[in-house]
Amino acid sequence: MKKSARNTKQTFGYWVGLLVLVLSCNAVGKHSGANQGTHTMDGVWKLSAFYRLAGKDTLITDTTKIQHKIYLNGHVIWNVNPEADDLEWHGYGTFTYKNDTIIETLKAMSKTMQGAHTTYIIPIERGKGVYKQINTYKRNDTVYHNVEVYTKLD
Repeated sequence: MKKSARNTKQTFGYWVGLLVLVLSCNAVGKHSGANQGTHTMDGVWKLSAFYRLAGKDTLITDTTKIQHKIYLNGHVIWNVNPEADDLEWHGYGTFTYKNDTIIETLKAMSKTMQGAHTTYIIPIERGKGVYKQINTYKRNDTVYHNVEVYTKLD
């Protein structure tokens, strides 16, 4: 238990430090006269609901999962609060948003994701202060959909 709590605190500290660094770099760029166009996805987004579907069946509905995504000037960083299995899930990279699709290309990620894909093409549906992304994958002969609904915090 102590190891898990320490790892969670260290991970949280890592993400807070990284967020401060990203925001500081953004502030420096604004003051130096750099071209700082605001992107429609820029901001801090909090996961408000998660659903896993298999075919037409809902397997999981979770409104307590803690996950954040931060989009800023073409960069993305996201984290998930560790599950009971203590696996870490986080990533950092770049993104583009066009035609209701986000393409995230991760340059750094948790060990649990290494060896997996580094580029994710994610169709989204946007609303005012909210968006829904649907990740589709196939395992054996079943098609799964992970539906994540995010609410903008700032």
